[in-house]
Amino acid sequence: MLLKIINLIKKRPSDTTIRIGRIIFWLLLAWTAYYNLIYQGDALENKFLWLTITENTALILKYILIAMAFVPVIVSIINHCIAKAKYIRIAQIIFAIVLFIYAGLIKDTPNLDFDSLVVLLAFFPLLAWITGKCIPKPCLRYGEKITKIRV
Repeated sequence: MLLKIINLIKKRPSDTTIRIGRIIFWLLLAWTAYYNLIYQGDALENKFLWLTITENTALILKYILIAMAFVPVIVSIINHCIAKAKYIRIAQIIFAIVLFIYAGLIKDTPNLDFDSLVVLLAFFPLLAWITGKCIPKPCLRYGEKITKIRV
């Protein structure tokens, strides 16, 4: 079983699979964030590390989490590369870290499972960063100059 999982991770998914996976992932995150944080009105922690979060700042952070999800969705729908592969990998780890931080900001309540979902979803960009396999083929060669060497 473990070898099958390792063989699955070794393979690179197709470009359409990568695009559809990104769209579903970020739309799921945006929809659940909107439903739990805006529609239900669940709150964020008042204090995070050394920062004190006011009500206005909490509202801004809620909308930033929702807006953050639409950038990868639009890029995936348009199917256009915006950066080289190494910068996309950096963006993947930044997204993972930001999602872990947001999971720490959300208040723990018995009827709210959104913080657990965000932690679970944060592992997907982390895994994409570690493997480097979730970058479409056109983005792997983005910005490179192609030269032909004739012998």
